[in-house]
Amino acid sequence: MKELLKIELEEAKQLLATIKAIVKKDKRYKKGQSTELESYSDYPKAVSNNAKRGLELNEKVNNKCATQVGKIRAQQLAQGKPISKDTIKRMVSYLSRAEEYYDPNDTKACGTISYLLWGGLAAKRWAISKLKELEK
Repeated sequence: MKELLKIELEEAKQLLATIKAIVKKDKRYKKGQSTELESYSDYPKAVSNNAKRGLELNEKVNNKCATQVGKIRAQQLAQGKPISKDTIKRMVSYLSRAEEYYDPNDTKACGTISYLLWGGLAAKRWAISKLKELEK
C-alpha cells in the first residue's frame, strides 16, 4: 500500500506541474492547446481480473516476479482505480514489449505473471483503443 501511495503521489505531482504550467501560461502550452488532466477507470473487468490473477500467481512464487512498479500497477488495476493518459501510454508500451514472454500455460513463469500484473491482453487491447479514442 505504501508503494501504491508513492506512485499515486508521483502522478499527482506530475498533474500539479502541468496545472502550474498552464496557469503560468508556460510556453510549452500554446494558446488554445488542450491538456488532458483526466483519469480513466473504464477498463474492462477482465483487466482487473488479470491483475488479481497476476497478484495471486506472484504470491504463490513468493512475490519473486515483476518490478515494484508492476506490482503497484496490478494493485491499481485490481482495485479499479483511475489511471492517467500517461499511465495508459506506459501500459501500451510495456504490454507490447512484454507480450513475447507471456505464456498462459506457464503460470509460474515471471514473464506470464508480470504480464498479468499489468492487466494482460485485455489491458493491451483496451489501452490501445482508449488512446485512439483520446486522440480523436
